[in-house]
Amino acid sequence: MMFIFANMKYKVSINNPTEHFIQIEGKIENIKSQEVLLQLPAWRPGRYELGNFSKNIRKFKAMDESGIELHVRKTSKDCWKIINPTMLNSIIIHYEYYANQLDAGACYLDENQLYVNPVHCFMYQSENMKESFEIELNIPDNYKIACQLSEKNKVLFAKDFQQLADSPFIASEKLEKTSFSIENSTIHFWFNGAHNVNIEKLKENTISYAKKQVEIFEELPCKEYHFLYQMLPDAFRHGVEHEDSTVIAMGKREDETDENFYDSLLAISSHEFFHLWNIKRIRPVEMWPYDFTKENYSTLGYVYEGITTYYGDLILLRSGIWNWEKYAASFNGDLEKHLNNEGRFNYSVAESSFDTWLDGYTQGIPARKVSIYFEGMLAAMIADLMIIKNSDAKFSLDNVMHDLYHDYYKNNKGYTESDYKNLLEKYAGISFDSYFKDIIWGKGKIEKYLEEYISLLSCSIFEKKIQRQIDVESNPLFVYWMNRKKCSTK
Repeated sequence: MMFIFANMKYKVSINNPTEHFIQIEGKIENIKSQEVLLQLPAWRPGRYELGNFSKNIRKFKAMDESGIELHVRKTSKDCWKIINPTMLNSIIIHYEYYANQLDAGACYLDENQLYVNPVHCFMYQSENMKESFEIELNIPDNYKIACQLSEKNKVLFAKDFQQLADSPFIASEKLEKTSFSIENSTIHFWFNGAHNVNIEKLKENTISYAKKQVEIFEELPCKEYHFLYQMLPDAFRHGVEHEDSTVIAMGKREDETDENFYDSLLAISSHEFFHLWNIKRIRPVEMWPYDFTKENYSTLGYVYEGITTYYGDLILLRSGIWNWEKYAASFNGDLEKHLNNEGRFNYSVAESSFDTWLDGYTQGIPARKVSIYFEGMLAAMIADLMIIKNSDAKFSLDNVMHDLYHDYYKNNKGYTESDYKNLLEKYAGISFDSYFKDIIWGKGKIEKYLEEYISLLSCSIFEKKIQRQIDVESNPLFVYWMNRKKCSTK
Protein backbone atom coordinates (compact mmCIF):
# COMPACT_ATOMS: atom_id res chain seq x y z
CA MET A 1 0.00 0.00 0.00
CA MET A 2 1.30 3.46 -0.81
CA PHE A 3 0.07 6.77 0.57
CA ILE A 4 1.14 9.81 -1.43
CA PHE A 5 0.83 13.23 0.19
CA ALA A 6 1.71 16.52 -1.44
CA ASN A 7 5.49 16.36 -1.32
CA MET A 8 5.12 13.17 0.74
CA LYS A 9 4.60 9.56 -0.29
CA TYR A 10 3.60 6.75 2.06
CA LYS A 11 4.22 3.11 1.34
CA VAL A 12 2.54 0.67 3.69
CA SER A 13 3.17 -3.05 4.03
CA ILE A 14 1.28 -5.74 5.91
CA ASN A 15 4.04 -8.27 6.39
CA ASN A 16 2.39 -10.36 9.11
CA PRO A 17 -1.28 -9.43 9.46
CA THR A 18 -1.89 -11.74 12.42
CA GLU A 19 0.38 -9.47 14.50
CA HIS A 20 -1.85 -6.49 13.59
CA PHE A 21 1.06 -4.14 12.79
CA ILE A 22 0.96 -2.03 9.64
CA GLN A 23 4.46 -1.15 8.39
CA ILE A 24 4.60 2.39 7.02
CA GLU A 25 7.33 4.00 4.97
CA GLY A 26 7.04 7.65 4.00
CA LYS A 27 8.99 9.85 1.67
CA ILE A 28 8.93 13.60 2.25
CA GLU A 29 9.96 15.60 -0.80
CA ASN A 30 10.70 19.20 -1.74
CA ILE A 31 12.00 20.05 1.75
CA LYS A 32 13.19 23.63 2.17
CA SER A 33 14.10 23.81 5.86
CA GLN A 34 16.46 22.35 8.45
CA GLU A 35 13.57 21.03 10.50
CA VAL A 36 10.58 18.95 9.44
CA LEU A 37 7.56 18.68 11.74
CA LEU A 38 5.22 15.74 11.29
CA GLN A 39 1.89 15.88 13.10
CA LEU A 40 -0.34 12.92 13.90
CA PRO A 41 -3.96 13.90 14.64
CA ALA A 42 -4.81 13.99 18.35
CA TRP A 43 -8.49 13.09 17.82
CA ARG A 44 -10.90 12.00 15.14
CA PRO A 45 -14.05 13.76 13.93
CA GLY A 46 -17.19 12.15 15.32
CA ARG A 47 -15.57 11.42 18.69
CA TYR A 48 -15.10 14.59 20.68
CA GLU A 49 -12.31 13.40 22.94
CA LEU A 50 -8.54 13.08 22.62
CA GLY A 51 -7.60 9.80 20.99
CA ASN A 52 -3.86 9.69 21.67
CA PHE A 53 -3.33 7.58 18.55
CA SER A 54 0.44 7.97 18.84
CA LYS A 55 0.40 5.33 21.57
CA ASN A 56 -0.06 2.79 18.77
CA ILE A 57 3.10 3.85 16.90
CA ARG A 58 6.47 2.16 17.38
CA LYS A 59 9.90 2.10 15.68
CA PHE A 60 9.70 5.63 14.28
CA LYS A 61 12.91 6.70 12.52
CA ALA A 62 14.03 9.05 9.76
CA MET A 63 16.93 8.77 7.31
CA ASP A 64 18.34 10.12 4.10
CA GLU A 65 17.97 8.21 0.85
CA SER A 66 21.25 6.38 1.44
CA GLY A 67 19.97 4.98 4.74
CA ILE A 68 21.85 7.22 7.16
CA GLU A 69 19.63 7.95 10.17
CA LEU A 70 18.73 11.51 11.11
CA HIS A 71 18.13 12.90 14.58
CA VAL A 72 14.47 12.81 15.63
CA ARG A 73 12.76 14.02 18.78
CA LYS A 74 9.14 14.56 19.75
CA THR A 75 7.93 18.07 20.52
CA SER A 76 4.60 16.84 21.89
CA LYS A 77 2.86 13.52 22.39
CA ASP A 78 1.98 13.35 18.68
CA CYS A 79 4.42 15.64 16.84
CA TRP A 80 7.83 14.53 15.57
CA LYS A 81 10.67 16.90 14.67
CA ILE A 82 13.24 15.66 12.16
CA ILE A 83 16.53 17.58 12.14
CA ASN A 84 17.78 18.26 8.60
CA PRO A 85 21.05 20.22 9.01
CA THR A 86 22.33 19.58 5.48
CA MET A 87 19.09 20.72 3.85
CA LEU A 88 18.26 17.38 2.29
CA ASN A 89 15.62 17.69 -0.42
CA SER A 90 13.94 14.44 0.62
CA ILE A 91 13.72 12.34 3.78
CA ILE A 92 12.51 8.78 4.37
CA ILE A 93 10.57 7.84 7.51
CA HIS A 94 9.61 4.42 8.88
CA TYR A 95 7.18 3.42 11.61
CA GLU A 96 4.64 0.79 12.51
CA TYR A 97 1.02 1.24 13.58
CA TYR A 98 -0.78 -1.28 15.76
CA ALA A 99 -4.23 -1.93 14.21
CA ASN A 100 -6.18 -4.22 16.51
CA GLN A 101 -9.42 -2.40 17.35
CA LEU A 102 -12.42 -3.48 15.32
CA ASP A 103 -15.18 -0.92 15.84
CA ALA A 104 -16.64 1.89 13.74
CA GLY A 105 -13.85 4.39 14.35
CA ALA A 106 -10.45 2.72 14.65
CA CYS A 107 -8.11 0.50 12.59
CA TYR A 108 -7.90 -3.26 12.27
CA LEU A 109 -5.67 -5.68 10.39
CA ASP A 110 -5.84 -9.45 10.17
CA GLU A 111 -5.55 -12.12 7.50
CA ASN A 112 -9.03 -11.27 6.16
CA GLN A 113 -9.12 -7.50 5.98
CA LEU A 114 -7.30 -4.21 6.17
CA TYR A 115 -9.52 -1.58 7.81
CA VAL A 116 -8.03 1.89 8.22
CA ASN A 117 -9.22 5.22 9.55
CA PRO A 118 -6.41 7.40 8.13
CA VAL A 119 -6.86 9.97 10.90
CA HIS A 120 -5.36 7.43 13.31
CA CYS A 121 -2.12 6.56 11.60
CA PHE A 122 -0.98 9.06 8.97
CA MET A 123 1.00 12.19 9.63
CA TYR A 124 0.91 15.51 7.86
CA GLN A 125 2.88 18.71 7.59
CA SER A 126 0.72 21.62 8.69
CA GLU A 127 1.80 23.78 5.77
CA ASN A 128 0.73 21.06 3.29
CA MET A 129 -2.72 20.16 4.65
CA LYS A 130 -4.52 21.70 1.67
CA GLU A 131 -2.53 19.81 -0.92
CA SER A 132 -4.02 16.76 -2.63
CA PHE A 133 -3.17 13.19 -1.65
CA GLU A 134 -2.95 9.90 -3.45
CA ILE A 135 -3.29 6.53 -1.76
CA GLU A 136 -1.97 3.54 -3.66
CA LEU A 137 -3.06 0.23 -2.17
CA ASN A 138 -0.68 -2.69 -2.59
CA ILE A 139 -3.22 -5.36 -1.70
CA PRO A 140 -4.12 -8.79 -3.09
CA ASP A 141 -5.83 -8.67 -6.47
CA ASN A 142 -8.93 -10.36 -5.08
CA TYR A 143 -9.46 -7.60 -2.50
CA LYS A 144 -12.25 -5.10 -3.07
CA ILE A 145 -11.96 -1.56 -1.71
CA ALA A 146 -14.78 0.23 0.11
CA CYS A 147 -14.14 3.96 0.49
CA GLN A 148 -15.74 7.33 -0.22
CA LEU A 149 -12.62 8.53 -2.07
CA SER A 150 -12.40 8.15 -5.83
CA GLU A 151 -10.34 5.13 -6.84
CA LYS A 152 -8.53 3.94 -9.94
CA ASN A 153 -6.25 0.93 -10.21
CA LYS A 154 -6.00 0.60 -6.40
CA VAL A 155 -5.17 4.30 -6.02
CA LEU A 156 -7.40 6.50 -3.85
CA PHE A 157 -7.44 10.26 -4.37
CA ALA A 158 -8.09 12.87 -1.66
CA LYS A 159 -8.26 16.60 -2.33
CA ASP A 160 -6.63 17.51 1.02
CA PHE A 161 -5.76 16.10 4.44
CA GLN A 162 -9.15 17.01 5.90
CA GLN A 163 -10.78 14.71 3.35
CA LEU A 164 -8.16 12.00 3.76
CA ALA A 165 -8.55 12.03 7.54
CA ASP A 166 -12.32 11.65 7.13
CA SER A 167 -12.19 8.78 4.61
CA PRO A 168 -12.01 5.31 6.20
CA PHE A 169 -11.63 2.31 3.95
CA ILE A 170 -11.99 -1.45 4.13
CA ALA A 171 -10.01 -3.72 1.81
CA SER A 172 -11.12 -7.35 1.83
CA GLU A 173 -11.89 -10.25 -0.44
CA LYS A 174 -15.21 -10.81 1.34
CA LEU A 175 -16.80 -7.40 0.83
CA GLU A 176 -20.36 -7.49 -0.52
CA LYS A 177 -21.50 -4.45 -2.50
CA THR A 178 -24.98 -3.22 -3.43
CA SER A 179 -25.56 0.11 -5.20
CA PHE A 180 -28.71 2.08 -6.00
CA SER A 181 -29.82 5.63 -6.73
CA ILE A 182 -31.48 8.33 -4.63
CA GLU A 183 -32.27 11.61 -6.34
CA ASN A 184 -29.18 12.18 -8.53
CA SER A 185 -26.80 10.35 -6.22
CA THR A 186 -25.60 6.77 -5.85
CA ILE A 187 -25.74 4.97 -2.51
CA HIS A 188 -23.44 2.03 -1.83
CA PHE A 189 -23.83 -0.70 0.80
CA TRP A 190 -20.61 -2.50 1.69
CA PHE A 191 -21.02 -5.48 4.02
CA ASN A 192 -17.95 -7.07 5.59
CA GLY A 193 -18.57 -10.14 7.72
CA ALA A 194 -21.25 -12.82 8.01
CA HIS A 195 -24.82 -11.54 8.32
CA ASN A 196 -28.44 -12.33 7.49
CA VAL A 197 -29.61 -8.79 6.76
CA ASN A 198 -32.31 -8.56 4.10
CA ILE A 199 -30.45 -6.29 1.67
CA GLU A 200 -33.47 -5.56 -0.53
CA LYS A 201 -35.54 -4.52 2.48
CA LEU A 202 -32.68 -2.37 3.79
CA LYS A 203 -32.33 -0.77 0.36
CA GLU A 204 -36.05 0.01 0.20
CA ASN A 205 -36.07 1.46 3.72
CA THR A 206 -32.92 3.47 3.12
CA ILE A 207 -34.45 5.08 0.05
CA SER A 208 -37.54 5.99 2.10
CA TYR A 209 -35.77 7.61 5.06
CA ALA A 210 -33.10 9.24 2.90
CA LYS A 211 -35.71 10.96 0.76
CA LYS A 212 -37.38 12.36 3.89
CA GLN A 213 -34.06 13.75 5.06
CA VAL A 214 -33.37 15.25 1.65
CA GLU A 215 -36.75 17.01 1.83
CA ILE A 216 -35.52 18.98 4.85
CA PHE A 217 -32.34 20.24 3.20
CA GLU A 218 -33.57 20.28 -0.42
CA GLU A 219 -30.52 18.47 -1.73
CA LEU A 220 -28.28 15.49 -1.18
CA PRO A 221 -24.85 17.11 -0.94
CA CYS A 222 -22.75 14.33 -2.48
CA LYS A 223 -22.83 12.36 -5.70
CA GLU A 224 -21.95 9.11 -3.92
CA TYR A 225 -22.48 7.94 -0.36
CA HIS A 226 -21.07 4.78 1.21
CA PHE A 227 -22.40 2.70 4.10
CA LEU A 228 -19.48 0.58 5.36
CA TYR A 229 -21.04 -2.14 7.52
CA GLN A 230 -18.70 -4.17 9.72
CA MET A 231 -20.80 -7.15 10.80
CA LEU A 232 -19.35 -8.65 13.99
CA PRO A 233 -19.94 -12.06 15.62
CA ASP A 234 -20.60 -10.65 19.11
CA ALA A 235 -23.05 -8.10 20.51
CA PHE A 236 -21.96 -4.62 19.43
CA ARG A 237 -23.38 -1.33 18.15
CA HIS A 238 -21.29 1.63 17.02
CA GLY A 239 -21.47 4.13 14.18
CA VAL A 240 -19.24 6.98 13.01
CA GLU A 241 -20.11 9.64 10.47
CA HIS A 242 -17.79 10.84 7.72
CA GLU A 243 -17.89 13.39 4.92
CA ASP A 244 -19.62 11.15 2.36
CA SER A 245 -19.75 7.84 4.21
CA THR A 246 -20.29 6.09 7.51
CA VAL A 247 -18.82 3.05 9.22
CA ILE A 248 -21.32 1.04 11.25
CA ALA A 249 -20.17 -1.91 13.36
CA MET A 250 -22.98 -4.22 14.47
CA GLY A 251 -23.20 -7.54 16.26
CA LYS A 252 -26.29 -9.32 17.51
CA ARG A 253 -27.05 -10.28 21.10
CA GLU A 254 -27.96 -13.91 21.64
CA ASP A 255 -31.35 -12.94 23.05
CA GLU A 256 -32.12 -10.39 20.33
CA THR A 257 -34.70 -11.10 17.65
CA ASP A 258 -33.88 -10.58 14.00
CA GLU A 259 -36.55 -7.87 13.84
CA ASN A 260 -35.16 -5.92 16.80
CA PHE A 261 -31.62 -6.23 15.44
CA TYR A 262 -32.78 -4.94 12.06
CA ASP A 263 -34.62 -2.02 13.66
CA SER A 264 -31.47 -1.13 15.59
CA LEU A 265 -29.38 -1.32 12.41
CA LEU A 266 -31.91 0.87 10.62
CA ALA A 267 -31.97 3.46 13.42
CA ILE A 268 -28.20 3.86 13.58
CA SER A 269 -28.05 4.06 9.78
CA SER A 270 -30.64 6.84 9.70
CA HIS A 271 -28.77 8.66 12.47
CA GLU A 272 -25.44 8.50 10.64
CA PHE A 273 -27.00 9.52 7.34
CA PHE A 274 -28.47 12.64 8.96
CA HIS A 275 -24.91 13.53 9.98
CA LEU A 276 -24.21 13.96 6.27
CA TRP A 277 -25.66 17.42 6.81
CA ASN A 278 -25.51 17.93 10.58
CA ILE A 279 -21.82 18.13 11.69
CA LYS A 280 -20.16 16.99 8.47
CA ARG A 281 -21.39 20.21 6.87
CA ILE A 282 -23.42 22.16 9.42
CA ARG A 283 -20.68 22.68 11.98
CA PRO A 284 -20.03 24.86 15.05
CA VAL A 285 -17.69 27.75 14.45
CA GLU A 286 -15.18 26.15 16.84
CA MET A 287 -14.80 23.28 14.37
CA TRP A 288 -14.63 25.36 11.21
CA PRO A 289 -12.27 23.91 10.18
CA TYR A 290 -11.27 20.98 12.36
CA ASP A 291 -8.03 21.47 14.28
CA PHE A 292 -6.54 17.99 14.58
CA THR A 293 -3.81 19.01 17.04
CA LYS A 294 -5.94 19.73 20.12
CA GLU A 295 -9.39 19.85 21.68
CA ASN A 296 -12.07 21.60 19.61
CA TYR A 297 -14.19 22.70 22.58
CA SER A 298 -17.88 23.31 21.88
CA THR A 299 -21.02 23.53 24.01
CA LEU A 300 -23.19 22.69 20.99
CA GLY A 301 -23.25 18.91 21.27
CA TYR A 302 -27.01 19.13 21.80
CA VAL A 303 -27.20 20.35 18.18
CA TYR A 304 -24.70 18.13 16.37
CA GLU A 305 -25.54 14.95 18.29
CA GLY A 306 -28.83 15.70 20.08
CA ILE A 307 -30.71 16.91 17.01
CA THR A 308 -29.24 14.06 14.96
CA THR A 309 -30.44 11.53 17.54
CA TYR A 310 -33.89 13.12 17.46
CA TYR A 311 -34.20 13.06 13.67
CA GLY A 312 -32.63 9.63 13.25
CA ASP A 313 -35.66 7.91 14.79
CA LEU A 314 -38.29 10.53 13.92
CA ILE A 315 -37.52 10.22 10.21
CA LEU A 316 -38.21 6.48 10.42
CA LEU A 317 -41.65 7.36 11.81
CA ARG A 318 -42.28 10.12 9.28
CA SER A 319 -41.30 7.90 6.34
CA GLY A 320 -43.69 5.17 7.48
CA ILE A 321 -40.92 2.62 8.12
CA TRP A 322 -41.74 2.60 11.82
CA ASN A 323 -45.20 2.78 13.32
CA TRP A 324 -45.93 4.73 16.51
CA GLU A 325 -45.31 1.69 18.72
CA LYS A 326 -41.76 1.19 17.40
CA TYR A 327 -40.94 4.87 17.62
CA ALA A 328 -42.31 5.09 21.16
CA ALA A 329 -40.33 2.02 22.23
CA SER A 330 -37.08 3.60 21.02
CA PHE A 331 -37.96 6.98 22.53
CA ASN A 332 -38.84 5.35 25.84
CA GLY A 333 -35.46 3.65 25.97
CA ASP A 334 -33.69 7.01 25.61
CA LEU A 335 -36.10 8.69 28.02
CA GLU A 336 -35.43 6.05 30.65
CA LYS A 337 -31.67 6.60 30.33
CA HIS A 338 -32.25 10.31 30.91
CA LEU A 339 -34.52 9.83 33.92
CA ASN A 340 -32.22 7.26 35.50
CA ASN A 341 -29.25 9.64 35.34
CA GLU A 342 -28.99 11.80 38.45
CA GLY A 343 -26.32 13.79 36.64
CA ARG A 344 -29.11 15.86 35.07
CA PHE A 345 -29.39 17.70 38.38
CA ASN A 346 -25.68 18.52 38.49
CA TYR A 347 -24.51 19.42 34.97
CA SER A 348 -26.19 20.98 31.95
CA VAL A 349 -26.17 19.49 28.47
CA ALA A 350 -24.06 22.44 27.25
CA GLU A 351 -21.48 21.89 29.98
CA SER A 352 -21.51 18.15 29.31
CA SER A 353 -20.78 18.85 25.64
CA PHE A 354 -17.75 20.94 26.55
CA ASP A 355 -16.52 18.21 28.87
CA THR A 356 -16.55 15.34 26.40
CA TRP A 357 -12.96 16.49 25.94
CA LEU A 358 -12.33 15.90 29.65
CA ASP A 359 -13.72 12.46 30.39
CA GLY A 360 -14.88 11.42 26.97
CA TYR A 361 -17.83 9.11 26.65
CA THR A 362 -17.34 7.19 29.88
CA GLN A 363 -19.69 7.46 32.81
CA GLY A 364 -17.02 9.14 34.91
CA ILE A 365 -17.75 9.76 38.55
CA PRO A 366 -21.36 9.05 39.61
CA ALA A 367 -24.05 11.54 38.62
CA ARG A 368 -21.66 14.11 37.20
CA LYS A 369 -23.01 14.85 33.73
CA VAL A 370 -25.59 14.04 31.06
CA SER A 371 -25.48 12.61 27.54
CA ILE A 372 -25.43 15.04 24.62
CA TYR A 373 -27.30 12.32 22.71
CA PHE A 374 -30.25 11.63 25.01
CA GLU A 375 -30.52 15.02 26.72
CA GLY A 376 -29.93 16.70 23.35
CA MET A 377 -32.64 14.58 21.74
CA LEU A 378 -35.19 15.66 24.33
CA ALA A 379 -34.12 19.30 23.95
CA ALA A 380 -34.56 18.99 20.18
CA MET A 381 -38.05 17.53 20.52
CA ILE A 382 -39.13 20.37 22.81
CA ALA A 383 -37.70 23.00 20.44
CA ASP A 384 -39.47 21.35 17.49
CA LEU A 385 -42.83 21.30 19.29
CA MET A 386 -42.37 24.87 20.54
CA ILE A 387 -41.96 26.05 16.95
CA ILE A 388 -44.87 23.98 15.66
CA LYS A 389 -47.21 25.16 18.43
CA ASN A 390 -46.33 28.85 18.26
CA SER A 391 -46.29 29.07 14.46
CA ASP A 392 -49.64 27.30 14.15
CA ALA A 393 -47.89 24.40 12.41
CA LYS A 394 -46.46 26.60 9.67
CA PHE A 395 -42.86 25.92 10.68
CA SER A 396 -40.79 23.39 12.57
CA LEU A 397 -37.23 22.49 13.47
CA ASP A 398 -36.92 21.39 9.83
CA ASN A 399 -36.74 25.06 8.86
CA VAL A 400 -33.98 25.73 11.35
CA MET A 401 -31.88 22.87 10.03
CA HIS A 402 -32.56 23.95 6.45
CA ASP A 403 -31.26 27.43 7.21
CA LEU A 404 -28.21 26.20 9.11
CA TYR A 405 -27.29 24.24 6.00
CA HIS A 406 -28.02 26.88 3.38
CA ASP A 407 -27.10 30.06 5.27
CA TYR A 408 -24.05 28.77 7.14
CA TYR A 409 -22.48 25.71 5.52
CA LYS A 410 -23.24 26.89 1.99
CA ASN A 411 -21.67 30.23 2.87
CA ASN A 412 -18.55 28.49 4.18
CA LYS A 413 -18.96 29.32 7.84
CA GLY A 414 -19.78 27.72 11.16
CA TYR A 415 -22.62 28.65 13.48
CA THR A 416 -22.74 29.82 17.10
CA GLU A 417 -25.25 29.22 19.90
CA SER A 418 -26.59 32.69 19.23
CA ASP A 419 -27.10 31.84 15.55
CA TYR A 420 -29.03 28.71 16.49
CA LYS A 421 -31.13 30.56 19.06
CA ASN A 422 -31.98 33.29 16.56
CA LEU A 423 -33.26 30.72 14.08
CA LEU A 424 -35.43 29.03 16.70
CA GLU A 425 -36.95 32.40 17.57
CA LYS A 426 -37.37 33.34 13.93
CA TYR A 427 -39.62 30.38 13.22
CA ALA A 428 -41.40 30.16 16.58
CA GLY A 429 -42.04 33.90 16.80
CA ILE A 430 -41.30 33.84 20.55
CA SER A 431 -38.30 34.27 22.83
CA PHE A 432 -36.21 31.19 23.60
CA ASP A 433 -34.48 32.81 26.59
CA SER A 434 -36.15 30.49 29.10
CA TYR A 435 -35.50 27.46 26.90
CA PHE A 436 -31.76 28.13 26.88
CA LYS A 437 -31.67 29.10 30.55
CA ASP A 438 -33.57 26.03 31.75
CA ILE A 439 -32.98 23.29 29.17
CA ILE A 440 -29.61 24.02 27.57
CA TRP A 441 -27.77 25.59 30.50
CA GLY A 442 -30.06 24.58 33.34
CA LYS A 443 -30.04 21.47 35.50
CA GLY A 444 -32.97 19.19 36.22
CA LYS A 445 -35.63 21.39 34.62
CA ILE A 446 -36.27 19.63 31.34
CA GLU A 447 -39.06 17.36 32.63
CA LYS A 448 -41.40 20.32 33.21
CA TYR A 449 -41.08 21.34 29.56
CA LEU A 450 -41.19 17.75 28.34
CA GLU A 451 -44.48 17.01 30.08
CA GLU A 452 -46.03 20.18 28.68
CA TYR A 453 -45.00 19.65 25.08
CA ILE A 454 -45.47 15.87 25.02
CA SER A 455 -49.08 16.54 25.99
CA LEU A 456 -49.51 18.42 22.70
CA LEU A 457 -49.12 15.05 20.98
CA SER A 458 -51.96 13.60 23.07
CA CYS A 459 -49.39 11.71 25.09
CA SER A 460 -48.12 11.76 28.66
CA ILE A 461 -45.04 10.57 30.48
CA PHE A 462 -45.92 7.88 32.99
CA GLU A 463 -43.50 5.56 34.79
CA LYS A 464 -40.60 6.85 32.69
CA LYS A 465 -42.40 6.12 29.42
CA ILE A 466 -44.30 8.14 26.87
CA GLN A 467 -47.82 6.74 26.58
CA ARG A 468 -50.92 7.56 24.60
CA GLN A 469 -53.79 9.40 26.21
CA ILE A 470 -56.08 9.15 23.20
CA ASP A 471 -55.75 8.06 19.59
CA VAL A 472 -52.85 10.32 18.68
CA GLU A 473 -53.60 10.02 14.96
CA SER A 474 -56.74 12.08 15.54
CA ASN A 475 -54.69 15.02 16.86
CA PRO A 476 -53.93 17.50 14.01
CA LEU A 477 -50.74 18.68 15.69
CA PHE A 478 -49.56 15.09 16.06
CA VAL A 479 -50.35 14.41 12.43
CA TYR A 480 -48.30 17.43 11.35
CA TRP A 481 -45.43 16.56 13.68
CA MET A 482 -45.31 13.00 12.31
CA ASN A 483 -46.17 13.49 8.65
CA ARG A 484 -45.11 17.04 7.82
CA LYS A 485 -44.03 17.75 4.32
CA LYS A 486 -41.22 20.13 3.53
CA CYS A 487 -41.96 23.30 5.48
CA SER A 488 -42.12 26.66 3.77
CA THR A 489 -39.42 29.14 4.78
CA LYS A 490 -39.81 32.72 5.89
